[in-house]
Amino acid sequence: MRVNIEETGRRVAEGIIESARQSEDAFKNRNWTAQSLSNAQETRFTLGENVHQEIKRGLAFKDANNLDLTTITQEDFRLPSLAKDMTSLRQTLDVGHGFVVVDTGLAHLSEDDFEIVGWAICNYFGQIVRQGIDRDLRLFTVADKGVANTDPTRIGASANRSAKHSDNGCLEPRAPCYLGLYCYEASDEGGESTIVSAQAILRTIINERPDLLPHYFDTYHFRAPQAQVWPSRGPTVQKPILEFRNGELLIHYARVMISPGMELAGTPLTNSQTEALDFLDDVIERHNLSFRTLLRPGELLVMNNLAFLHGREAFTPGTTGGRNLKRFWMWRRHTGPGTDPVLLDLTELA
Repeated sequence: MRVNIEETGRRVAEGIIESARQSEDAFKNRNWTAQSLSNAQETRFTLGENVHQEIKRGLAFKDANNLDLTTITQEDFRLPSLAKDMTSLRQTLDVGHGFVVVDTGLAHLSEDDFEIVGWAICNYFGQIVRQGIDRDLRLFTVADKGVANTDPTRIGASANRSAKHSDNGCLEPRAPCYLGLYCYEASDEGGESTIVSAQAILRTIINERPDLLPHYFDTYHFRAPQAQVWPSRGPTVQKPILEFRNGELLIHYARVMISPGMELAGTPLTNSQTEALDFLDDVIERHNLSFRTLLRPGELLVMNNLAFLHGREAFTPGTTGGRNLKRFWMWRRHTGPGTDPVLLDLTELA
């Protein structure tokens, strides 16, 4: 019996639309727009004086014992006052609007101490994930590397505009759950961070181009950044752009990684796939769907990297050291298998 391709595509789209409705019902707080978040106080959180005192003690302990970013551990830098607020902060990321800007009030630290404080705070959100094979094990400095940046997939190493994307963490079997961007130095002009919800993206596609829906749930080859290519494995990883997992809509996207990844795999994008990705690029850049914020020194943006995309506007490098953000990747410890190797293997490999 010959399959009617158009009828099959229609049924697939109808299934996606129904799953989208159920996901929207379960995660209502993700259905925001730029206007609805414009005056939302819950997008910001300020560290209290008790946390500041705990940070000072942690830095003093670090100095007294000659610790640095590579040797300090969780037990060396305890922030019990922050721990009391972490349940609600994680809720904001997991089932709320998906991000929070933390005003740490710590713009005066040396860069080494600043990195350690950022690591310590982000460690309370989740387990810090490496960002390179033999370097960037605890953080990556997002700054304009100029001509020194030869990797086209690392837009964060330039002053150019970075189109919205997810951080895909190609070294690991799963992407980081959370992304942290801790501002050490701001630019002279530009550099606003932008965020968009996957639910807003999918709802727009359903309303305007439902015929394209199946393409976003297909599997694509992503070209891994040069620092995240295992010598024993190929240069690409495979994943869909959109998927439903346990009723939750997740998104994995970086056009700068997909187009070359498909070429490397010998399966270049078809005309219909290109049309779908072009429309997606249009949707994710719509101002009415995006939250925008300009991070100032001492501010830490933490967001859900699985259900949201982020980007950055072009900027003018600063007159001193230039725009400098410390990027952290985190896995959640408090949901699913966490970091228990037994539960992880049973979930991912069994």
